[in-house]
Amino acid sequence: MAAGKPEHEATEIELKLTFDPADHGLIAAHPILEAAGAPNVRELISTYYDTGEDALREAGVFLRVRATGDGYVQTIKTARGTGEFLERDEWECSLPTHALDFDAAAGTALEPLLTSELRAALSPRFHTRFRRKAYQLAHEGAEIELAVDEGEITAGIKAAPICELELELKSGDRRALFSLAKALAETVPLTLGVKTKAERGFELLDDGDQASEKAQAVIVTPEMSCAQAFRTVARNCLRQIVVNAPAMRDGRPEALHQMRVGLRRLRAAITLLGDVVADRDREAVTESLKWIGGELGPARDLDVFAADILEPRRAAHPDDPDLEAVYRDVMERRAEAYARAFEAGSSGRFRGALLDLGAWIEIGGWEGNAQAKDPVTGYAAEKLSKLRRTIKKKGKDLRDLSAAERHRLRIRAKRLRYATEFFAATFTGKKSAKWQKKSLVALQSLQDALGTLNDIATRRVLLAKDGEESMDARLAAPGSGPDDEEKWIDEAERAYEHFTDVKAFWKT
Repeated sequence: MAAGKPEHEATEIELKLTFDPADHGLIAAHPILEAAGAPNVRELISTYYDTGEDALREAGVFLRVRATGDGYVQTIKTARGTGEFLERDEWECSLPTHALDFDAAAGTALEPLLTSELRAALSPRFHTRFRRKAYQLAHEGAEIELAVDEGEITAGIKAAPICELELELKSGDRRALFSLAKALAETVPLTLGVKTKAERGFELLDDGDQASEKAQAVIVTPEMSCAQAFRTVARNCLRQIVVNAPAMRDGRPEALHQMRVGLRRLRAAITLLGDVVADRDREAVTESLKWIGGELGPARDLDVFAADILEPRRAAHPDDPDLEAVYRDVMERRAEAYARAFEAGSSGRFRGALLDLGAWIEIGGWEGNAQAKDPVTGYAAEKLSKLRRTIKKKGKDLRDLSAAERHRLRIRAKRLRYATEFFAATFTGKKSAKWQKKSLVALQSLQDALGTLNDIATRRVLLAKDGEESMDARLAAPGSGPDDEEKWIDEAERAYEHFTDVKAFWKT
């Protein structure tokens, strides 16, 4: 190979799964791997490079040098964005030593970034050291490399374990990746993974902790088909669900909240593009999402109740014995709710649902639908317009709506807000951007006001206790009285009027 060129350029198609170290024996003893014969075992040590300000990471590029035992390999990879799942580009070249070869960046994603200042600023940021057992498998007509990686990521004194199973498609249909994953997961507790080793290394540098992750921007461009648009949105939502699950199982309220947001966003996307993704599996997927949300819901309701009502009340009345009795009661129920969420998030049903969801997004039968090939711009405009008309109609007599009707209006407002975020990049131009921002502000205000009204209704339910002396009597239902409700109805009406004054950004 001529100097200055990468020796290998490819689009990597890989499905990542994670497992508990205690289950290593189950993986090695799986009939599929036993039939594959002895694996190729190597100790791999990698050094990841970046500037002190993480300029490559910010640009979506990773640079590493790996010691393989036989030599050194320099790899340049594009970061897997929130709209991606299985695929990313990579360029590799062999090195005589561990020193970086900038000439080999020619024609790669790194080349445009390689200023003299950046070259001088590059230095090792973190390392990975793991044992890889690689099996070559033929599965349903596809050639797949199955790699079991166990070791650790280190950044200074910080460390994080690596327990991953990677399925890389060498040739054939990507359906075989999911089929193989499902076959393995029948006897081994495997969880869908979306974070690369590089991502985890940089997170270790950031704080060394499992943090929650909010929804990241969705980029649906005007050139996309409806199928491409849905897949972009759904992958983004799937990531939000998956990455927050570990911290949710650790009992972290914000991670649980972000998981629920990801679930709601995905359900909104499925409803919004219902004609596009209609197939025999959609109902089962929706039911799985609903089940997960239902298992997390009680814990979230009690978190909000404790933070918004109990904690301020306790701070104001630290010596109130009745209040302390209520607090102990709520904390006991909250612990039970979190135990329920943990059990659900650790279950085989949950792991299977994530695999099924990933497969449905990537290889679902819905892609054959006629509307899947349609341009997204016209479809999105039609759906946005319909949602806007419905909210304007249903919100006219907001004051006279029942709590259930206001809740349904809130759901529609939330759905339109999600849709506005999904299609923010679909409709271009300064005027569109201006009204899109105004629309989000108006919808957020309406959703917040209606959400508070829903919280008031929820508190009244939470304050009742099996027909015995109610919490309402002991706590006087702060924030749940008629005056509070009236205040927020007024706020909701103002937000609704603001919403109706905002122009449709997809028409400007």
